[in-house]
Amino acid sequence: MSVGYSQNDNPAHRGQLYLFIGIVTALFLLLSVRLFYFQIISGEEYRAHSERNRIRPVVLEALRGLILDRNGVVLAENRPSYTIAAAPFETSDETVDYLGELTGRDTSAIRNRIRDPSVNRFNPIPVQRNVSFEIVSRVEEHLLELPGVIVQMTPGRMYGMGTLASHVLGYVSEISRTELDGLDEQGYRSGDIIGKLGVEKAFERHLRGQNGMEFMEVNARGEELGPLPGMPVLLPETGKNVYLTLDTRIQSVAEEAIPDSLAGALVALDPTTGAVIAIVSRPGYDPNLFTERIPQETWDALRDHPLRPLLDRTRDGQYPPASTMKIVTASAALEERMVTPAMTFRPCNRGYQFGNRWAGCWAPGHGAMPFLDAMTHSCDVYFYQVGNLIGLDRWGRYARGFGFGSPTGFDAGDEQRGLVPDAEFYDPARNRAWTPGKMLNLAIGQGELLVTPLQMAMMVAAVANGGTLYRPYLLDRVESAEGEILETGEPEIRDLLPVSPETMRLIQDAMINVVNQGTGRSVRLPYAQVAGKTGTAENPHGLDHSWFIGYAPADSPRIAVAAIMENAPSGSAVPVVRRVIDAYLSLEFNPVAGRTGSGAYALP
Repeated sequence: MSVGYSQNDNPAHRGQLYLFIGIVTALFLLLSVRLFYFQIISGEEYRAHSERNRIRPVVLEALRGLILDRNGVVLAENRPSYTIAAAPFETSDETVDYLGELTGRDTSAIRNRIRDPSVNRFNPIPVQRNVSFEIVSRVEEHLLELPGVIVQMTPGRMYGMGTLASHVLGYVSEISRTELDGLDEQGYRSGDIIGKLGVEKAFERHLRGQNGMEFMEVNARGEELGPLPGMPVLLPETGKNVYLTLDTRIQSVAEEAIPDSLAGALVALDPTTGAVIAIVSRPGYDPNLFTERIPQETWDALRDHPLRPLLDRTRDGQYPPASTMKIVTASAALEERMVTPAMTFRPCNRGYQFGNRWAGCWAPGHGAMPFLDAMTHSCDVYFYQVGNLIGLDRWGRYARGFGFGSPTGFDAGDEQRGLVPDAEFYDPARNRAWTPGKMLNLAIGQGELLVTPLQMAMMVAAVANGGTLYRPYLLDRVESAEGEILETGEPEIRDLLPVSPETMRLIQDAMINVVNQGTGRSVRLPYAQVAGKTGTAENPHGLDHSWFIGYAPADSPRIAVAAIMENAPSGSAVPVVRRVIDAYLSLEFNPVAGRTGSGAYALP
């Protein structure tokens, strides 16, 4: 019997079969291992990743608190606006290019925003705020072609009175990278709005609300399908409302008194507390410009404007105080018993010869006169000689005692210190060698001496109240959205003037004489006695600056004002202060009618 032979029994074929089975088995094992890894070991991670693709967290921006004046007039509020946002995780470079084409915004700016390593890649972040309805409509028409892009209705900041009080209010804008580095622990994130200057910055902790969050379900194309079922909505918390001591009625009068075509500043305080009644820097600017992306040409116009509208002259403007400083010089001499009220000096005959220097007086010649007359007519020659008697060290001590040379402590923003030069300042190595003739300049408020209008207002308020330097403050109170008072601004005594009651009465009498008989006659009111002092500051860069400081009523002061007009004729600041004092006292005496006793000015 013969046995047949089959090809299937070929050892080579059996080897191929075993190899095939081995490869299949190895692949199956590899697949099993990978499935085990994905489903068991890394299952939670990939499920979370899948959920992130399905869930889009959307920030609900909180309303910022209102800013109001002492009477409840709204100065800064919120309005609905459109914001275009993009989730970095879902947004490709092609989407960025198309979005830039639709919105007209530089694509590099959008790309830098969403590629910023500090942002959460899964949360949509704003790439353009305050978008016009036209652009919003264009983007929404193409949302299917813009995966990761959404259009939101968000609160925008609005300053309804335009330029009114613009410098003190400040403005808001998106947080910068530098700011974010220092504030991220406080819950700020890229794209958030933050106060940049003035009240908006100083009281950011009150005005800022707490953002909320909702979770939207999206499909594979990034389209929002609606709120995710079962996920709670975290509602935003509105910021607190900040009431200022500012009186918008007086602020309006003060700003109208200084035309926007001129440069100047004014600060009006309540001399019994230090509360700010009005604070003006001119020219102003519209803070609404900064709540959105400001056009380059607009920014260039503001930055390059010859009158520098972005400069807050009340706090950052530094000027020689001119003859208003004679209050300090006289106080030092009287207090140190180096001068008596009846003492006279070498007569004024157009000037004063000091060594080989001739120091002129502003007037043709006052002759020999005692203190009250010298102050009334602001005789430079008299104060040259008083300054020589006092000397630099003693004079500087009194100048600093009157609040000059250091910040006032104003609660609504940073400020300049000014400069009261001392022996250390006059360093020959810095080409600032001291010579006795420099005391002549300092005694009449010239030379290297620099002050701010805010410091001047604090000083004249202290003279008005009899010698108490109150810290100027702007915060009246903070209220919750429900009206609960959470914080109040309080008067704070910074220091006492270094003068006796007798010296203070002499200074006050002299300031009354200035208004009744001297250089400040044009500030007089028919129904109230005003006390004040004029000054004309020499300006090496152009025309002189005009100062006036004053308070009223002299026997019971209710308002103290300091004003400066840059590059203006002597006495230009006097009518500005008159209008403000007249307007304020009219409200004090007749708040219903809102008119002065003389009927000269009607308030808005």
